Amino acid sequence: MATPHAIVLINGKRKSGKDYFALSLHKALSLHKASQIIHLSDEIKREYASLHELDYKELLTDSPYKDKYRKEMIALGESRRNADPSYYCQLATKHATGEIWIIVDNRRETDILYFKTHYPDLCLVVRVTAHNDIRKTRGWSYKTGVDDAVSECGLDNYPHDILVVNDGSNNDNFTHQLSTVINWCSSKAP
Repeated sequence: MATPHAIVLINGKRKSGKDYFALSLHKALSLHKASQIIHLSDEIKREYASLHELDYKELLTDSPYKDKYRKEMIALGESRRNADPSYYCQLATKHATGEIWIIVDNRRETDILYFKTHYPDLCLVVRVTAHNDIRKTRGWSYKTGVDDAVSECGLDNYPHDILVVNDGSNNDNFTHQLSTVINWCSSKAP
């Protein structure tokens, strides 16, 4: 594992546009720096697929297949994190090589604490939001046991460094916030 120069910790609710923001950031940074998108949830999905002989690649998609197992994957993730809060953070970054890590789907304060503790002064916490009506157009519908779980609500009141509104209606705000994050990353890289 290489030591990064900057870490962007992205969180937000389902269908808020976290992956879209992460991909936009990655594309912009890749013109000048070696950035890498890392999903903490990929390791949960990998482990769950292995335990239950499921299609790991299908669990990575935004599909009914994944939704069918979502609650059980949340339960697995919670049990592992209760035993060791840094378990998935360590696993997801074990083979990371990028100069800039874009960590998507931080779900708990312990996720952020892990990175801020192990990489002080290298972390920027970004919250991506979208109005529920917009999230519905992206396929979201409220699910009890999912949308009221700590995996969705654990960072609602966390003091984020940057708030990105990803409603698709205010591209100026999105572009401005993206530029702010890019500039912050550039200031950290040698």
